[in-house]
Amino acid sequence: MPRAEVGSTKHLANQMKSKGLQRLRWWCEPCQKQCRDANGFKCHVQSESHVRQMHVVGENPQKYIQNYSGDFQRDFVSLLRTAHGEKWIGANKFYNEYIRDKEHVHMNSTRWSSLTEFVKYLGREGIVNVKEDEKDGLMIAWRDTSIAATKRREEIREQELAEARSGAGEDKLLKKMSKRAQEEAEEKARILEARRVAQAMKKDSASPLAEEKAPEPSAGDNAAEGKTTESPDGQKKDDAATGEEAEALKEATAPVKFSFGLKAKVPPSGKPGLGQMKSQSIFKRQRTDGEKKPKKKVKL
Repeated sequence: MPRAEVGSTKHLANQMKSKGLQRLRWWCEPCQKQCRDANGFKCHVQSESHVRQMHVVGENPQKYIQNYSGDFQRDFVSLLRTAHGEKWIGANKFYNEYIRDKEHVHMNSTRWSSLTEFVKYLGREGIVNVKEDEKDGLMIAWRDTSIAATKRREEIREQELAEARSGAGEDKLLKKMSKRAQEEAEEKARILEARRVAQAMKKDSASPLAEEKAPEPSAGDNAAEGKTTESPDGQKKDDAATGEEAEALKEATAPVKFSFGLKAKVPPSGKPGLGQMKSQSIFKRQRTDGEKKPKKKVKL
């Protein structure tokens, strides 16, 4: 049965019936014809036009399969670049977007038997980036191989390396600072230990001197009283020795303070201060020892 003429009512009816996607197994790629059911596909396969077209394809099948594969790959990658760019998307989800066009090249006419095999081929060739996700399965993203994109990636990589180097320099500086602080703490600990040793030596040297200076009680007094007593002078000397030891200990343990402030000068004890000076006239004559003060004259 011949095809309906374009613009006729039969052609319009067929177009309305074939609206939307149809079954892929009822699509004939050499004839570019979509059948609506199995009976229609069977009739098409037995038609003279299909048989003649299959004879042409049978003369060089590899050439036609290569052409269909190239067209399918070109359209697939072009849609991925324009629709999603370098963003990740599920392979199955994007394939559903690709087959929305009824005039697309079908996968059954290419050299790939499944979508997974095709996606793995694109990943091996470096055309797209491929990764496997637990939720969405295979994920794909277009890979920009242009000169500008390559240059931009190199600049980003150099910037990241510079940041890493600067971070390593900061780490080295922090390590040096921590090491210096640790050395200073060890030095302070050694100084304190030396001071403690010196204080202990002072105490050891001061204790026998105090024992030698302490007066010994007389044997007669001790026998008369029947008990030992200490003299008040020895007790005072012991108190003075302990006070001197405490002051020496404070001076040794007290930290050294440096002051760069300006202090007011203290006037000498023998001279009067600024507010204590008396006003004297340089024209007055100094009196002798026996001379009396003249009386004031009163004017009448």
